[in-house]
Amino acid sequence: MTNEKISQDAKEKLLAAATRLFAEKGFAGVSIRQLAEAAGVNSAMISYYYGGKERLYEAVLTTQYERLLAKFEAIAAIEAPVEEKIRQYADVIRRNHTDEQPLMARLIQGELTSPTACMEKVVRNYTSRIARLVSGILQEGINSGELRQDISPIFATLALAGMLNFYFFLREATRSIVPIFSVGDEEFVDAALKIYLKGMGRD
Repeated sequence: MTNEKISQDAKEKLLAAATRLFAEKGFAGVSIRQLAEAAGVNSAMISYYYGGKERLYEAVLTTQYERLLAKFEAIAAIEAPVEEKIRQYADVIRRNHTDEQPLMARLIQGELTSPTACMEKVVRNYTSRIARLVSGILQEGINSGELRQDISPIFATLALAGMLNFYFFLREATRSIVPIFSVGDEEFVDAALKIYLKGMGRD
């Protein structure tokens, strides 16, 4: 194995271990030693590869957001009816929460409850970029007549993101407190889209 391959493996192990630990314990609750032990590397490697714990944490959040942003940019760029783009957006949200990046919500919740410098630098920055993409898609539908004209695309973006993300953020708590609401994820997303698209449809 080449030195370059060894270095890349060590960086990926650190990133994966840090993602799990920061999601479980929050930024302040994780030590350099814990990160190194979880990744199976020397503590000095954290500074060598990432410049310290703070920069590693920033890399964790940035990586999560970059993966998600790339998917939304691809949706915004396709030639398709706006309703199809909305459905693809919802599917990306569902898969991100359940299969692809299930720890992302906990990382964001950690920033909301105990914000670090990454709140402004990463969370607000990327969330704003994603919101602008979605708002642009909805504005496209308003302009083309596919969606109703009397609702701001900004409010419509907040409503769509809220319906989907709120469910996944509180899914386990809701299922524990109100078992009758223990629906399947795809079932919920389908129902939420029906409600949303009905409300956003032309009169």
